[in-house]
Amino acid sequence: MFKRGLLLWALFLINVAYAQVQKVELLANNVVRNGDLIEAQGDVLVYSERYVITADKGIYNQATGDLKLSGNVSVLRGEFESTQSEEVSLNLRTDEGEYLPFFYYDQRSDLWMQCNSALSGPLYFTSENAITSSCNVQDPDWKITFTKGRLNRETSFVHLYNSLFHIGDIPVFYLPYFAFSTDKTRRSGLLTPKIGFSSSEGFYYEQPIYFAPAHNWDLELDPQIRTERGHGLYTTLRFVDSPYSKGSVVAGFFKEQSSYVQEEDLENDKHYGFDIEYQRSRLVSHLLDEKASDGLWIDIHYLNDIDYINMKSQDGDTSDGLVTSRINYYLSKDYDYFGLYSKYYIDTRKTSNRSTLQELPTLQYHRFSNHFFLPNLLYSFDSQMHNYTRKDGVTANQYEVSVPISFYTTFFDDFLHLELSENFYFTHVRYDDRVGDLDETFYRNYHEIDLFTDLARPYSNFYHALYLGLSYIIPSFDDGEITEDFISTNTETENLRAKLVQYFYDSAGKKRFKHSLTQPFYFEDDLYKYGDIENSISYYMSDDFTITNEFYYSHEFHRLSKLQSVASWKVSPFKFNVSHTFYHYADDTKQNYLNASFEASVGKYYNIFGKVNYNIEDSYTNTWQIGYKVLRKCWDYSLVYKETITPKLTSSGSDSVSEKGFYILFNLYPIGSIEYEHTVEETM
Repeated sequence: MFKRGLLLWALFLINVAYAQVQKVELLANNVVRNGDLIEAQGDVLVYSERYVITADKGIYNQATGDLKLSGNVSVLRGEFESTQSEEVSLNLRTDEGEYLPFFYYDQRSDLWMQCNSALSGPLYFTSENAITSSCNVQDPDWKITFTKGRLNRETSFVHLYNSLFHIGDIPVFYLPYFAFSTDKTRRSGLLTPKIGFSSSEGFYYEQPIYFAPAHNWDLELDPQIRTERGHGLYTTLRFVDSPYSKGSVVAGFFKEQSSYVQEEDLENDKHYGFDIEYQRSRLVSHLLDEKASDGLWIDIHYLNDIDYINMKSQDGDTSDGLVTSRINYYLSKDYDYFGLYSKYYIDTRKTSNRSTLQELPTLQYHRFSNHFFLPNLLYSFDSQMHNYTRKDGVTANQYEVSVPISFYTTFFDDFLHLELSENFYFTHVRYDDRVGDLDETFYRNYHEIDLFTDLARPYSNFYHALYLGLSYIIPSFDDGEITEDFISTNTETENLRAKLVQYFYDSAGKKRFKHSLTQPFYFEDDLYKYGDIENSISYYMSDDFTITNEFYYSHEFHRLSKLQSVASWKVSPFKFNVSHTFYHYADDTKQNYLNASFEASVGKYYNIFGKVNYNIEDSYTNTWQIGYKVLRKCWDYSLVYKETITPKLTSSGSDSVSEKGFYILFNLYPIGSIEYEHTVEETM
């Protein structure tokens, strides 16, 4: 700010005859020129191609490019970098300078650095006996002191030597060398290490190494060591090969110590596998017709046993022992759809996968509904070929054709809707390695009558939509039989299905209530007259509170065959989610489990959280955890206690291990995070 009564500020625009000197504008309350020296006092402001500088006093040598500043010197370089000093000597030709004292701030990361003196060059800052942190300058929550530091301006990397990490004023650990980035740009380097200790596996250390040589792909190496168990390496390649596609390839290997294999009775002393994921649209469709669309999805997994997954990630879900690989492709245009699907299963609960049934491949052609002869006379067509294969056991090829033809009309000014349809279904199965007939054929025809009304009415403070319908299926004829359990067929029986669906919306148009009810009635002599009644209710009390319930009630067995309830509640500072699922099958087997999670904010910076998965039927907890998280501006940390059951493959078959332990995660902005775990294992 320029003061009234002083000399008018003077402006010197210095145009230099050689290119290496910057163009400089100097403004001040009082400016005196003596040859090549320009002296400025009072509200000094310096503009150059790289700098904006303010100070109380300044001397600029036009011949050498030297600029000396004193008194409240503030230097802004680029968009993010600023410094505060009392004295600064800076050469505007070479960008070399000295700062006394030195306070540096990076706006991108909130990182600051403070010391008595620092030197700068065009690509770096160097300092000695300094402090750095991203917390408040006064009494920072954490800080790092070091004897020598170097900040690379071009790569935004900080290199520290003889560094000592403090929480508050308490020193915690020492590192002879430590480096980190101050921005979020993808770059090669070391990622967050994972450190842990297990009662059976010993000390655990994993150090991810990240390579980012190009904008469209990167590579991550994750070497790990478990001192009492073994060592391994997992690699992850991520790539984008077109504007319409992306993918990743993961491969891993873990070698067990012989003593651990014998003690745990493991089936394999090596665990290895790979995972390939790829998805793409516009693979060939744009070459055929601009109106066509297609998509490719590849999700392939191979592993020799379940420990390939267990060693890859501490958080991997291995509760389902069946690993499924898929390759799907579709091509569609107008009313035509072609699909190619493949499924390959690895049952990790078995020592051999020879008897596991595979679906390689399934071919599908589908003709979407379209009218013919009359506008309201519709037809569609669907055909599929399934190849069921395995090394040991019965295999088969199945061919299916389904053709529904329907007539649609309305009555009473669209109040009543009627749809009549004829449905034709045919399947032929050719078996291999089967005792008995190698061919089976089944075909059938059934009629379907759908009568329904779809109503809506506004009220003074809510809006109601209602669907009421009856669907009647009448088998016409069928012939043949399919005996193998793994072959699926269309086996509709004579039945009448009543259905109700209704919605309630508030005056603002938000959905508040949904209810559906379905009751089938069967007419076949060998079936119970009343099928399971299906009832579903969702109550959206507010944007933060939702309750849903779904149940199936079996009239035949006079019991619930399915019950599922979910409650989700967010009311500051709490978040709750509870779900319960129960199945009671016709063979009298049951599944009954409970999932619950919660999170609560305690004050401004503190959270507590937890979750549990409990198997009610078998009376054991599959996993549960409780944790505490502190979230500050410059750092956060989580303390978690967790118990879980993890499957493993032994020489006698599938087994499981109970793991109990503590997990600690520190995340320092912008340095990164450190994870540590301590677990105790017990074979179940």
